[in-house]
Amino acid sequence: MTHALSEDDIYRTSTQYRLWSFSPESLAALRKKTHDLALERAQRYACNDNGDVEFLTQEEELRLVQRYCDQVRTTSDHFKWPVNVEATAVQYLTRFYLTNSTLTYPPKEIYKTVLFLACKTEATHMTLSEYARRISTEAEVVLAPEYKVMQALRFTLDVRQPFRALKGALMELLNLAEGMVGGEDGDGDGEELQAQMLDVPPPPQGSKTQWKHPGAGKVGAEQLHDRIQAAYSAARNLLDAPALLTDVYLLYTPSQILLAALQLADEPLTSFYLSTKLFASDSLTRPKILATISACADMLAAFSPSQVLTKDDRNALEAKLERCRDPSTRDLVKAFAAMRQDGSGEEGEGVRKRRRLEREKSQKEGDDLFGPSLQRPKANGAGG
Repeated sequence: MTHALSEDDIYRTSTQYRLWSFSPESLAALRKKTHDLALERAQRYACNDNGDVEFLTQEEELRLVQRYCDQVRTTSDHFKWPVNVEATAVQYLTRFYLTNSTLTYPPKEIYKTVLFLACKTEATHMTLSEYARRISTEAEVVLAPEYKVMQALRFTLDVRQPFRALKGALMELLNLAEGMVGGEDGDGDGEELQAQMLDVPPPPQGSKTQWKHPGAGKVGAEQLHDRIQAAYSAARNLLDAPALLTDVYLLYTPSQILLAALQLADEPLTSFYLSTKLFASDSLTRPKILATISACADMLAAFSPSQVLTKDDRNALEAKLERCRDPSTRDLVKAFAAMRQDGSGEEGEGVRKRRRLEREKSQKEGDDLFGPSLQRPKANGAGG
């Protein structure tokens, strides 16, 4: 008997689920461990320098990283790149600082690298020289941390995002409004669901949507269409800033994030949409799913742009960081040049060995998935 894979089954095979999904407790513990290790290392350097140094707190580190996640968004918008590029770059930066500290690698050096890396992985073409010129830096500065970033990302570059799924939800809602589809459980035809949708209560005060009930009479098909588009627009805005500048990508799945954004935009409309997807008779999973979506929505709603550091606050933190950062990583360009050397130095040999092992591992994984390459049959002695 064949077993049909659900979207959940497929997502659980992804590196995002296996490597970059956490509970709030495990995420907090990982960040604390990273900060404590970096602080211990930095304190040893400070003792050697006999200086009285004030170190960044874990909260200050998080806020500095958040500020540069916002800088990634600003720079990507300046290039007019698609939203998937900035979302991927922000996640690269966030993931990098789960196991690395700003005390070791300041984000003003790393954010340029992750944005260019995301540009490549999301198939948005720009040459390195052009990219470096447009952000007023040197190409070597962009390339120098790239291998370290790849290591921190564990060579997993895929980032699952909620944007395409939100577009799919928009199309489904519009189809429902046109009476073109029935419910997932087969109950009721398209016209019945369309009638139910027209009777959905208006969004409560405080919703993110710009749509307002006409006030007089019943909502018609045109107003319903406008309501759906307004909910989509509001949810899309929530996915742009709050979703990228909080921890929701590390704590929730893309589908949970998009439904949470829709819920904040227009809760009654989202509840109706979910009723066409979830079986009312399933008393075990339904409450859990709804609670998870609400928790994600609460995190998105709690975000405020005022939480992001101002330019002056960022400058103050970076001045503080400059006094306590790890001196061994101050010149990443020089370290990168040493790593690329072609001579017989120990460092160059180590890089070559790692690359060979990575190629062998990649080839083995490819053989496991698709089987080894086909061999050309040998001609027999008869020449046939």
